[in-house]
This record gives sequence, C-alpha cells and structure tokens, in this order.
Amino acid sequence: MTTTIARYFSNREATRLPTLHSQNLFALTKEVRIEHQGEEYRLRLTRNNRLILTK
Repeated sequence: MTTTIARYFSNREATRLPTLHSQNLFALTKEVRIEHQGEEYRLRLTRNNRLILTK
C-alpha cells in the first residue's frame, strides 16, 4: 500500500500546474500584456482587486 500512495503523490506532482502570483505580476503596474498566438491581450487589476482580461 505504501508504494501505491507514493506513486499517487509522485503523479500529482508531475501534473501540478505552475503558479503565477498576482502580487508578482502587478508589482510595478496595474496592467500586463500577454501575447498568445500573435494576438495581444491585457490583464488588468481593478480598484476592487479584480482581474479583467481583454483582447
């Protein structure tokens, strides 16, 4: 049973998504530009601490 649990956690770590912290993204500005497949998007932090993504 121990091997099964170790394999489970090992697989979970392998599929873990990378995390970007918003305080790092918005440390210097309230808006960042994201380029995706040749298109430009803007991610903005509002006064109410909400995120808005626009194309």
